[in-house]
Amino acid sequence: MYKTEGIVLRTRNLGEADKVVTLYTKTHGKVAAAARGSRRVRNRLLGVTQIFTHGRYLLFEGKSLDSLSQGEILHSFQPLRDDLDTMAQAMYITELVDVFVEESEPHVEIFHLLLQTLQSHTEDLFVLAVRAFELRLMAHLGYQPQLELCLNCGCMPEQELVFSREGGILCSDCRTEYPQALPLSRGTWQLMQRLLFSDWRRLFVLRPSPQHLQELQACLRQYIDFRLERPLRSLGFLTDLQVF
Repeated sequence: MYKTEGIVLRTRNLGEADKVVTLYTKTHGKVAAAARGSRRVRNRLLGVTQIFTHGRYLLFEGKSLDSLSQGEILHSFQPLRDDLDTMAQAMYITELVDVFVEESEPHVEIFHLLLQTLQSHTEDLFVLAVRAFELRLMAHLGYQPQLELCLNCGCMPEQELVFSREGGILCSDCRTEYPQALPLSRGTWQLMQRLLFSDWRRLFVLRPSPQHLQELQACLRQYIDFRLERPLRSLGFLTDLQVF
């Protein structure tokens, strides 16, 4: 038996009334647990097993699948499930954690980053929090982009920049070796640095232009896709909503 704080990344049905809940926990990393009867309307596990829910959980270790016995909601994040755009963005970041993080490998910085980002859904620019999440998640996973020196030759670029899907800026001399690199304006480059290194609360005083946000999104999409083994399911939903 163990108690832990966790965030529901996804669920899937099991049998007629049960669910398998994938949690990203503060102390045990990613775990999958069976929540017996949690699909029944009056079941005490119904609320604590909703996607995006942040709570305290009591689990029992099993041979192949843990069992979720009790839960207490800390943040329900119901508004995330009530609005299609924010739900799509939240599904995207929880899926990123799910696919990039191995089971039973705790990483408290990623846990806090995910929680911070979900809590930022009330901000005017939730999409900005999602971009910051992408950058910081990659950094925590060991893929922090090189934003100061050319990724290829190590010089300090002085002219126009491009961003490579391998994760870094390139100088004008090296860009021809990376045909898939995307243009990166100075404004977007500075925005990327702030999202990666600034205090979290200071992010929401930024008011980037639509052009900078679009450019940043394109660079990060290519950068993350390069590290993925398979396409994300949530991207189809985001595309349908024209969020991406």
